Amino acid sequence: MIGIDTNILLRLFETEENPRQSAAARRVVEEQAPTFISPIVLVEFAWTLRRTFKLNRAGIHARLATIVDSTEFAVAFPEQTRSAVELFSAGPADFPDYFVGELNRAMGCEATLTFDKAATKNPAFRHLIA
Repeated sequence: MIGIDTNILLRLFETEENPRQSAAARRVVEEQAPTFISPIVLVEFAWTLRRTFKLNRAGIHARLATIVDSTEFAVAFPEQTRSAVELFSAGPADFPDYFVGELNRAMGCEATLTFDKAATKNPAFRHLIA
C-alpha cells in the first residue's frame, strides 16, 4: 500500500486546476488501490477545499463521504473518520473539529476542551471559559 499527500487527493476531486496532475493522480490511485489517507491529509483536504477552492459545506461533505465510502482509499481510524464525516454533515463546526473530537474519544479522552462554541454543540467537546 502507498500513501497519498493532500495535493494528490485534491487533484482527484478538483480536476480543473491542473488536468495533467489530475490524470496522474487518478492513474496512480487506480493502479495502487487502496491508497492510504492519513488523518492529517483529510484535515488538510477539508481545510483547502474551504479556504482555497471556496467549497460550501455540502461540497466538502460530498467529497469526504466519497472518500470514506470508496474502496480506492484506506483511511486511518475508519470508524472515527466515518463518524466525523456524518457529524460534519449535520453540525455547525468544521470537519477538523469533529475529527479531532472523534479521534480523542477513541484514545480514551472523556472530552476535548475548546474555545470554539460551534464545536461545543457536540458532546465530544467541552467549552473552556477564559
